[in-house]
Amino acid sequence: MGSSLVILHIDGLGADSLEEALSEGLMPFTKHLMDREGYTIHPYRCGVPSTTPFAQAGILYGDNSEIPSFRWWDRERQVLVQFGARSTFKNVADKYFQGCRPLTEGGACIAACYPAGAAEDFGIAYQERSYGEQKGSRSAWRVLLPYLANPVHLGDWVWHTVVSIWRTVSMYLRARLSGRHPARPYVLTDALQEIFVHHLTRFAVEKAMGGGFTPIYAGFYAFDETGHAFGPADKQSLRVLRHVDRTIEKIAGMRGGSYELVVLSDHGQIETDPFYREDGVHLGKLVAGWMPGFHVVEMKGKTFGAHREHAKGRIHLTYSGGLGHLYLADESHRLSYEDLETQFPHLVTNLASQPRIALVMGRGRREDIFCSAGGVHRGDAVKNVLAGYDNAEILYEQLSRLNSFQQAGDLVFFGTFKGTIQVNFENQAGGHGAFGGEQGHPFVFAKREWGIDTTHVHGAHQLHPILSSLRDRLSGIQTTPER
Repeated sequence: MGSSLVILHIDGLGADSLEEALSEGLMPFTKHLMDREGYTIHPYRCGVPSTTPFAQAGILYGDNSEIPSFRWWDRERQVLVQFGARSTFKNVADKYFQGCRPLTEGGACIAACYPAGAAEDFGIAYQERSYGEQKGSRSAWRVLLPYLANPVHLGDWVWHTVVSIWRTVSMYLRARLSGRHPARPYVLTDALQEIFVHHLTRFAVEKAMGGGFTPIYAGFYAFDETGHAFGPADKQSLRVLRHVDRTIEKIAGMRGGSYELVVLSDHGQIETDPFYREDGVHLGKLVAGWMPGFHVVEMKGKTFGAHREHAKGRIHLTYSGGLGHLYLADESHRLSYEDLETQFPHLVTNLASQPRIALVMGRGRREDIFCSAGGVHRGDAVKNVLAGYDNAEILYEQLSRLNSFQQAGDLVFFGTFKGTIQVNFENQAGGHGAFGGEQGHPFVFAKREWGIDTTHVHGAHQLHPILSSLRDRLSGIQTTPER
């Protein structure tokens, strides 16, 4: 009889950060899995954008095309698509994943961005950040109430709630007094993730394993939220890894002879600083100055320029960490670089010359076009620019794929680096979404004996056939290799 597969997704933890946490003794049980059970770290590249919706779509479906960011503007349906609070992905979901075989087909997919063909989500779905609203899903209260009815669970939850609130508040005040700038909007969501959602998700996984669901996929987001709030290297963020390690230990303890465990991440995180930190000026205000008469909207932010009713056009800016998209929102299709230069001759130059922006990408009629303060770059000249951030060949391949998406902005741009700190278009102390540093380098943590090879995985969608094959091999299903 074969084994079932349970996959734990640890959001925002890069491969190097995992290595460091293990060496510093922050994750003793995870280290035990390496020493006693032959687990090893398989680094891979998630691609660009280095965001959860993009990476998770690739992992769960094998197709993350046309997901250009955490939030984007759908020109056809004239809607802002975003995940997290007030998610709107359901408005465009019918466009995606046609013909794909999901990783969790018939199993359980808990706290994920997508249903992924699962029979059960236990009422916990990341794409809504509200619970029990998906068609056919149970209410999360049916998971939460039995959890709280157990005195041991209740005591643990209450104690952890008190300790987490105290630590989060004290770390926030300490950071402010030391002159650092924790991201206030994420401090509350950090506490919510660690106190409520993390415990609930872990219990749901335990229920799924007890119910014999296979495969099981579950997302844990506390580390990523804490990294956004305080920075990924902050003591508060590192402390959360102990919490993650205990969760891995509890779930691993339920395996028996029925389940095998894989732990993976979707992207890493790096230290960031908001675009407006230096002078208080938002990018939207600058764009409104370059495009007089236009109404400029920063998605999840402010509005600038002409009033919408009297404007001659609309510009939408959507942000995901150090990645931004600029949309001429009234257009029904993506404009080429040549069209932009003809209709708005100074827009590209002004954006690329902004010292807090490293690179601007547009789609030419024949090739990808990149612009920076140093001018326009085409072909091999682009790789000379990219070499300062990562492997130039691989990064060019990733950016070119993103640039092929119809849902990408008319212009795509990336924050510059000040040392190891990237300019971020959101209010975050730590972030991801772009390229550079660890944000594009997550991991798969699995037994060496399974023969997993991620050395040629340059995008999360390439992880899907590897995990699907492992799922089938463990269960004893004979599969024909994909051609």
